[in-house]
Amino acid sequence: MPAQEEERRVGTQLDLNLVEYQVRGGSMGYGPEGGTFACIIGPVSDETLAALDRAAENHGTIRLLLPQPLVLDLVSLERKEPHGVRIVGRIVDPRKAAE
Repeated sequence: MPAQEEERRVGTQLDLNLVEYQVRGGSMGYGPEGGTFACIIGPVSDETLAALDRAAENHGTIRLLLPQPLVLDLVSLERKEPHGVRIVGRIVDPRKAAE
């Protein structure tokens, strides 16, 4: 299988240390498809925005580094202000994310 196809199938994981950002509007919810988490982070560098875009394109996961890491299947990204982004993701069991 070509590497590009394998990457799409497996996805990518992006680690974001939230200590490095201003975090606003954090919210959690629970519905039929499981738990979701959303927040706005900024300021975000162009490099990080590009990495977030790649994760979204590859249906990747984001690991938010908090005292306990929070792993999200990326659902949507929305640009806010010049260097902010709203992240919405479905919460993943970290044990399943490691498989």
